Amino acid sequence: MSNVLSHAVTDTIHLGRKAEKEDFHIALTGTEDYIPHMGMVALTVHAHNGDMPICYHFFVNHLTDEEKGKLEKAAQIMQSPLEVHLIDDSAFKPLLLSDGVAAFFYRFLVAPTVAPVTDRVLYLDGDMMCRGSLDYLRNLDFKGHDVAVVSDRKEELQMKRVHTKRYFNAGMMLINVKQWMEEGLFDDIVRRAEENVKRVGNRLSHHDQDIHNEMLDGKCLFIEKKYNYLYNLDRQSLFKKQPVNEDYHRQVIIHFAGHAKPWHSWVQAWPVVQEYADIQKKSPWKDVPLVPPKGHKNLHQAARTARMQGKYGDMISLYLKYLGSKA
Repeated sequence: MSNVLSHAVTDTIHLGRKAEKEDFHIALTGTEDYIPHMGMVALTVHAHNGDMPICYHFFVNHLTDEEKGKLEKAAQIMQSPLEVHLIDDSAFKPLLLSDGVAAFFYRFLVAPTVAPVTDRVLYLDGDMMCRGSLDYLRNLDFKGHDVAVVSDRKEELQMKRVHTKRYFNAGMMLINVKQWMEEGLFDDIVRRAEENVKRVGNRLSHHDQDIHNEMLDGKCLFIEKKYNYLYNLDRQSLFKKQPVNEDYHRQVIIHFAGHAKPWHSWVQAWPVVQEYADIQKKSPWKDVPLVPPKGHKNLHQAARTARMQGKYGDMISLYLKYLGSKA
């Protein structure tokens, strides 16, 4: 196993208790500014799986002393080991597209990094909330598949675009680590990402998600969507032009897949966000301020939300900012 990412993980910081053989391993990835959100995902998992022994893996490009202290507190709350794997962004240079964002590809590192300690790992995006038991995923029979996943929205359109038999959302992947490594998929996915950079006119546009789908075509076990339910806070609009979300109480893992996230100021009235906020209030990140609307898409959504809530003064102010952002 040798490729441009073979040495991308430069160090590992061990927090919390010592990892045990029976631990279920969960991995999250993100840049340093995403650490509070990753921590919140872990705390929501703990809130509904307190009796399950879990080892968390955070893949980040930088860790300040302040965030390290907060992660230590989170590990104590969860009574879990928390492994922070530090990443060198420069290793990803051969994989980058025009946006230059290395973080899209961090999850490539998950399987090879945890391979020495576990045969399976649950990868989760940082914009998620767990609100149910993960026993099913911990004990799932892969039935010879490399990964267990949930289909993406508009799957048929995505399949035609990428030329695959199925198409999944890569925000949740239960990875069969042993099989992944035996089949050389770490080297394979890095090679595909390098080749994608060299394509002209027909590049895979959805970054690593497209590449995962291309590589794993026919190798996926598709499971119920409640394990990666794409809950779009942008759909909570006055005009109901888009289908409403299903009842969040029936979901196990909620994926806030739209522009609006639970840390945004204008969505705090929604019950699903209030549930997230209740956990944050008891967390090491309780003092992290909400993010106000920025950019025309978020300003427009915030203005529509204010209208729906009868906050007409806020609505007018936000619409004026929205119009100004498009000028």
